[in-house]
Amino acid sequence: MLRGVELVNSRDTFGIGATAEMRGLRWQLAMFYLALSVPALLLIEQSILAFEFQRCVRELDDGRVQRVLDREAQAVMAALARQIHPDDLQERLRRFVLELERPRESLGTEAAYVLLELTEHPFAVEIVAAQTPTPPSQAHVVERRWHAPLPSGDELRLTMRVPSPWRHFERGLSFEWPIAVAYLVLFLIGSAAFLRYRVLHRLARMGSAANAWARGDFSRALSDASGDELGELARALNQMAQDLKLQFAIRSQLATLEERRRLARDLHDTVKQKVFALSLQLDAARAGASGQALGEAALLVGEIQRELSDMLRELRADADQRDDLVPALRQRGEDFARRSGIALQMALPPECYLRPRAVDGVLRIVDEALANIWRHSGATTATIELQRTAQTVALRISDDGRGGAQPRPPGMGLSNLRQRASALGGELRVDSPNGQGTTVTLQYEEET
Repeated sequence: MLRGVELVNSRDTFGIGATAEMRGLRWQLAMFYLALSVPALLLIEQSILAFEFQRCVRELDDGRVQRVLDREAQAVMAALARQIHPDDLQERLRRFVLELERPRESLGTEAAYVLLELTEHPFAVEIVAAQTPTPPSQAHVVERRWHAPLPSGDELRLTMRVPSPWRHFERGLSFEWPIAVAYLVLFLIGSAAFLRYRVLHRLARMGSAANAWARGDFSRALSDASGDELGELARALNQMAQDLKLQFAIRSQLATLEERRRLARDLHDTVKQKVFALSLQLDAARAGASGQALGEAALLVGEIQRELSDMLRELRADADQRDDLVPALRQRGEDFARRSGIALQMALPPECYLRPRAVDGVLRIVDEALANIWRHSGATTATIELQRTAQTVALRISDDGRGGAQPRPPGMGLSNLRQRASALGGELRVDSPNGQGTTVTLQYEEET
């Protein structure tokens, strides 16, 4: 027990001083249960005593006491034959009783020590007439009697009389029982108060503060100046709340910046491209071209309006909504072929339903790739291929232009392509050897 206390108070074991540990819940609970263990130890001790007493009685009833008494009767008969003085006979019987009170040596039983625990003199021996009635047994007293006949017609009678172990316990605690009952009452009241005010009440405050923090209200703080473990936990939770508040603020700023970057990419890949095409059509109109250029300009204005509407719709889209990519992709290809004069071949599935943000991301990649083909490749033909399996979406855009896009430092357009592919959780690959055209490949796993 002393070793256990030293381990609990060891700075090397727990890294804290003895003074701080004395204030801890572990020390409080140790003292608390130490007081609880006293009655329990008394009860266990008495239970063991009762068990050993029953074993002792069984061993004494197996005939060993009768054999010892028979030998003593033989010695008494020899002494009577020598006409020993009565006082000497009584002295011999007293020595016999003293030997019986050393039961391990005289009776050969390890359990007989409990007899001396229950009473100072458990055995009594006397010479009585054979017809002498046996006195009645007393309540709560365990008695055993053995008889050995003598030639005179008398008998040597050995009596073992000990109180019941539980009666012995009751007599021993006759004064302590009211104290024990009062202790139990105080124990129950004290334990209830301890758990309520030192543990449960403080845990309830922590739970209430945690609920407030979960709602985003970090104005709640735990005021617990105690030096025990719950006090340390309260201070750690307060620090955690401040860290979470700071992290939420940083995340909110990052989310705002990311959304601004996303909107910038969308405007670059959609409205900017359409405005560029619109400017080309207006330049053609100013140069005296036919009314077809003005018609294309009007169409581009309509497309710009649709792009802005799509961006707003994406921001308001539900999580479970799915849109078909194929019609919008086909319209993108047809508009590109008509305006650029580049022949475009499309290999598309009948339908391809994706999340609205995924549809928007794929279309932005297509717009940027087609715009690069129109402006930089010098190609005469281009191809768009789309494949959809159970979870995988694969897009391939290629041309027969001059190539050489890879060695040049990537501009904003190529960076946007890679960022959009990363936002989809996929991989973008650009193959553009000199003189052999350019191929842009996108592949990603679509969420179900």
